[in-house]
Amino acid sequence: MTSIPETQVGKPVGEHREDARHRTLRKGRILVNDLHSSFDVMIRDFSEEGMQLKLWEVWAVPETFDLELMSRYGHIEAIYHCERRWQHGLLVGAHIIPDERAQSPE
Repeated sequence: MTSIPETQVGKPVGEHREDARHRTLRKGRILVNDLHSSFDVMIRDFSEEGMQLKLWEVWAVPETFDLELMSRYGHIEAIYHCERRWQHGLLVGAHIIPDERAQSPE
């Protein structure tokens, strides 16, 4: 799994997450419809277990999806199979599902 080096943020009061999230502002792309459709997102924070995504416009994110992590130069750094845990308007909480599809492009 590709880690995202950024400043670590401590757990906020009431935080129930096991691992700390790292603040980041990285581009990503949600892939849906058997990989035929994609939607750009901003990855706001990241951990070994999941991430918080910000959509550019409100739409219902499917229960499971693949997420491409993009480099600063627009290349795909990694692909994660994810499960939507929650959605509040433009913000989405995603849990990374470890499986054989999670990969780093060569």
